[in-house]
Amino acid sequence: MNYNSRIVLVKNNVEVMGPEALELIKLIDTQKSVSAAASTMKISTARAWKYIRAIELHLGESAVVKNNRGTDNYTTHISPACRAFVEKYENFIKKNETAIAKNLEQYF
Repeated sequence: MNYNSRIVLVKNNVEVMGPEALELIKLIDTQKSVSAAASTMKISTARAWKYIRAIELHLGESAVVKNNRGTDNYTTHISPACRAFVEKYENFIKKNETAIAKNLEQYF
């Protein structure tokens, strides 16, 4: 038997991190652009910024850092605080998946 779960971190009734926000941050990290990441996910840039702002409210600082080095080199990077937060979230997910798998075997 299998299971399906979606773990979302919520603070003050605001979704701070979940599968979609994680995917967005990872895409920003590889594509170096919020708009490119949003396009890949087929969401609006405004929605992407909503995810980013929720993360920033939790962190108390910027989640992404914009860098403009000339007219053709606008890039966006993940801040160290955001990178650390994503790593903690991914570790949390892995530990929960392991625990759920053990419980699934025990009860079903």
